[in-house]
Amino acid sequence: MGLRIAFAVGIPLIGATLGGYPLAGVAGGATAMFVSLCDIGNRRRERLAAMVAGLLAIIVGGVVGDRLGGTPYANETVILLSALLTGWVSGSYPAIAAIARFFAIATAVGAGMQFTGQAVLITAVGGGLSAIGIALLAWKLGAVPVSDNLMDWRAGVRRAFAGADAGPWFALCFAICCALALFAAERLQVSRPYWATMVVIMVMRREGMVSLQLSIHYIVGTLVGIPVAWAVAEALREPLALAFAATLFAALVRVGFAVNPALGFTAFTAFLMLVVDLALRGAGMPPHLLSVRFYDVGVGCAIALAGTLVAATGQRRRATG
Repeated sequence: MGLRIAFAVGIPLIGATLGGYPLAGVAGGATAMFVSLCDIGNRRRERLAAMVAGLLAIIVGGVVGDRLGGTPYANETVILLSALLTGWVSGSYPAIAAIARFFAIATAVGAGMQFTGQAVLITAVGGGLSAIGIALLAWKLGAVPVSDNLMDWRAGVRRAFAGADAGPWFALCFAICCALALFAAERLQVSRPYWATMVVIMVMRREGMVSLQLSIHYIVGTLVGIPVAWAVAEALREPLALAFAATLFAALVRVGFAVNPALGFTAFTAFLMLVVDLALRGAGMPPHLLSVRFYDVGVGCAIALAGTLVAATGQRRRATG
């Protein structure tokens, strides 16, 4: 799986960087990464459907965020609505939950940076197709990877519509936390404040107190990934070297999750930090500042942790009431 992700991410990321379009390469590499993580299901057809749906969700989310965002309150509104959907379906079929989460991330990123430029959009689609094509090749050469998910799509869709195992309380808490993270980061005049929202989307989970330990693993991995990426970015100044390093971290994500959730999120955060840094350098903008990223990511982690506790308390009261 690590090799699959490395090839899926590296083809658009390194290829576009070599061609002089690092921003487009970032869009393609990140899309390939998320689409690869949508490989969920028991049968080949289910996995392919999940990856195709993930690609469509990412493209639609990025375009929606780019077109409807742009002003402070418009950004919060767009992110609030996308996060509300994500929170509502988070307890349904795992593939649907992942697709919705990546849709919300794409919406947040689209609201924070240009997404619909021709080269960016085309490369994002190409990155998703790269992930799908390499998955098909891997399935042809070997067996479909084993999955412990036993749910089918029909049951998953019914559960998604019903908001199963999540409900309106968690969905509302999740959406408010996502919008609040962006609002707080903007009020604190943090550059690229959508990082705080991305952290909430990635870290906050519906299981509340039961998954508190898991959420802490995610937070630790996120905070550790920032200095790791910063050290790599400081050592590797050339765009091509950054693209190769980001590809390596992408390959380590699934391996890291298999060992420990914190390791998986460390690799995931380092990948995102490096590709965004690559995009900034390609656009002639200053790179990340370590202190600033710690600041807005810290805001996102604090809001995600508080939101998890509030959601858990509300769910427990509703269950006992």
